[in-house]
Amino acid sequence: MSRSDRVARVDADLPPAFQSLWRTFRLGYRAEPKLLVLSLSLGLLMMLPDALLALWLALIVDGVDQQRRSSIIAAVIGLAVSATLIWYLSVLSQRVQRRFRDRVAIALESHVARLQASVPTIEHHERPEHLDRLAMLREQVFALDHMFMSLFSTLGWLFRLVVTTLLLASIHPALLLLLPFSLPRSSSPPGGRR
Repeated sequence: MSRSDRVARVDADLPPAFQSLWRTFRLGYRAEPKLLVLSLSLGLLMMLPDALLALWLALIVDGVDQQRRSSIIAAVIGLAVSATLIWYLSVLSQRVQRRFRDRVAIALESHVARLQASVPTIEHHERPEHLDRLAMLREQVFALDHMFMSLFSTLGWLFRLVVTTLLLASIHPALLLLLPFSLPRSSSPPGGRR
């Protein structure tokens, strides 16, 4: 059996993606619960001031239109605070997430080493399918800590979408009809031909 056949068989034996994601998330939580929660919270909080920029700009325009100086000043202060918070939370989030990813990478590598060392015999070093799985684990551990950064970023973008949706609804409920048009289009045209 060739190596590509063994790799294909090993890939077929792997658990589903969401089950693997949940297992990795639990392992990360066990390794660093405080840093995981802090990283996730900062990832979500970082998106809030960015989404509020549209609100501050709308308040500036309304203030100019209605010639209300106090509204303009409040909106400019809100804009300045939001711009400062975007920078500050971005720097803070990057530092916390980097520390979390470093610690999770160490925990994941230790977990893989513990799994490999816990087998009482050396049979797993002699069987090609076990060697392929162990090689995959050893080579892809670095990708698992990047998975957390991707997950936090995705959740942050979803949070930003919710805030933007609420802002649209506050202007006029009919603007919510724009949301289906914001969904990504499929890459293949109808009929499956390119």
